[in-house]
Amino acid sequence: MSSATKRQNILQLIRNRELNDHIRTKYALKSNLNYKCISKLGLLTQLEGHQGCVNCLQWNESGSILASASDDFQVILWDPFLQKVKTSIKTLHRGNIFSVKFIPSCNDDIVATGAGDWSSHTYNVTTGRQLRSCVCSQGRIKRLAVANDAPSVYWCASEDGCISQHDTRMSHECPTDKSKNTLVTVFSNSGKRIEAKCLDINQLRTEQLAVGANDQYVRLYDRRMIQSLSSLDVKCPSFVSEYEANSANKVNNALQYFVPGHIHSNDNETINKRQKNYVITYLTFSPDGQELLANYGGEYVYLYNLVNRADNAFFNISKVMKVPRENGEGSSTDLIDDHVPVPHLTLPDKVVQLKLKANYLFEKEDYTAAIILYNEAINIHKCSVLFSNRAAAYIKRKWHGDFYAALKDCVTALKLEPNHMKAHFRLAVCLFELDKFKDSKMYLDQFTMKYPSYKTSAAYKSLYSDLLNAQSNNKDKSDGKKLRETSDTSNFLDALQIQRAPKIAFEKYFCNQAKDYHRRYYGHCNTSTDIKEANFFGSQNQFIVAGSDDGLFFIWEKNTENNLLILKGDTSIVNCIQPHPSEFLLATSGIDNEVKLWTPLPDDVDNTSIINSYSTTAMLNQRRMMADPFEVILRNMRRTAEEGPDSVDFDTIRDQYGIDPLSEEFNDCQMS
Repeated sequence: MSSATKRQNILQLIRNRELNDHIRTKYALKSNLNYKCISKLGLLTQLEGHQGCVNCLQWNESGSILASASDDFQVILWDPFLQKVKTSIKTLHRGNIFSVKFIPSCNDDIVATGAGDWSSHTYNVTTGRQLRSCVCSQGRIKRLAVANDAPSVYWCASEDGCISQHDTRMSHECPTDKSKNTLVTVFSNSGKRIEAKCLDINQLRTEQLAVGANDQYVRLYDRRMIQSLSSLDVKCPSFVSEYEANSANKVNNALQYFVPGHIHSNDNETINKRQKNYVITYLTFSPDGQELLANYGGEYVYLYNLVNRADNAFFNISKVMKVPRENGEGSSTDLIDDHVPVPHLTLPDKVVQLKLKANYLFEKEDYTAAIILYNEAINIHKCSVLFSNRAAAYIKRKWHGDFYAALKDCVTALKLEPNHMKAHFRLAVCLFELDKFKDSKMYLDQFTMKYPSYKTSAAYKSLYSDLLNAQSNNKDKSDGKKLRETSDTSNFLDALQIQRAPKIAFEKYFCNQAKDYHRRYYGHCNTSTDIKEANFFGSQNQFIVAGSDDGLFFIWEKNTENNLLILKGDTSIVNCIQPHPSEFLLATSGIDNEVKLWTPLPDDVDNTSIINSYSTTAMLNQRRMMADPFEVILRNMRRTAEEGPDSVDFDTIRDQYGIDPLSEEFNDCQMS
């Protein structure tokens, strides 16, 4: 969005909305959504009518109707302003409904639903009559998507790994026409089909289809070129001819992967020795079509920039590091050549104040509060010292993903000032903590060549000693691994592996080119359900909202990543959070049977839903996120076993995790 567009006043917006349909929503939100409104956000009302968990919410285009669907197999259409039911549809589903969408260009008279009974339906809103049913899927349908320029068409993501396309105007027979509906099938980098969990269509570029599945990679397809992808013969990039390379570049425009760098795997190694299974529970394009937001199970909410796509931080290190000099450490200025930008020597007064306060909090070991202030300062003015200081706070705090975030900051600091001594050393520390021992040793050696006097420092000695021990232990593990691989060589290449080889090559090719996140949002917890949403909020998409396993939902400022507000939205889990298209109104739902509406409250009304202790809440959610929920359940059951079975609150466990600890299937449970 241009700065000129941001500066438009109400009169200009009134004129422009006659020429541009997309101006309408901006006009409606322009004057009523600001930071004071966010701070006043509170519970307006509860919409009661469902008899089960409300798994999905959807506004119609104008925002005059809110659709909700539930475990009770019912779709309810609400008038949000009169706060009453307009109509309800008792569907023919026999499984929990996970997604509901209004079909475009049908006057809000047709809705599509996807459910756990492996089927998708369409219904006439006025009559409640089922218009069409598709049972081609071999797994639960978790999410639907529509495009504003494709009337009567919807897309499904199902747990059989298939993304299917359905045109309600065409005849269809299940299951003989399944292949005609299947647009793409999702595979992992081991060649196995994986569950598709969510998808979205870019409403400003409807050829773009984003898919989230049971791994860490967001897949962005160009629907016009999917057929060319299916016939692509992927080869190792180092061995392709020039012609093949040009063909591959064309295909890269048809498919792009995105992944947070600290959970990205490549051909040679796994970034994190504590690597675990991931699932993308929700993703959505920004209203301007330039960004993609993804909510990760067992992880955070990440923002990907589709215009200025970020390279992995490990890939960027070599771009910013210079060949070390061997004639002493020198100063940062006498090492700068003509191609290196001169660092900013003065900072704006506001930035200086924020930096001093953040440094004070850092010394007091309140690292989260320090990071919040560094975020504000960086949003005002980007300079190397702020990025380096924030990296130090991340390193000290040690929350999940902090070491990689610190590495990204060190790379940025060195890009702004290539001879920033502290950023150089902290980069070596981050690489060590991320198990990149060889690279850490290399850049630490470069550090001592540039700054030899620091070889006597306690920090250097500690890191050097840790590196020697880690490299020795890593060598022992590698030797043992080679012995095991040698003994298993005869069983390595079986028929199944040969069959999967093309898919493995395809996935590795695109995984290795995956782009990194632009921003991350944390403090919440997403481990107990696989339908948890995250969305843009605000007239300029300036806020991010997401639910949490602790019954709360969080609002962050998009640019600073700082949390602005936490509200209690459910007795157990908030899964769904959908902003109204033009009014300052949020709809949420979760394990409770009610749909809740949120809007700014008057100054004289006490807002009892606000949670003030962000640091404590975020820390508790950190611990919860890093713990295996099934291990926690088992540990709690073992701890209370001596007190007798009555001491185990099975109802709480069922509500919290959706699991019956007494069932035979308990050991096979996964996130659902």
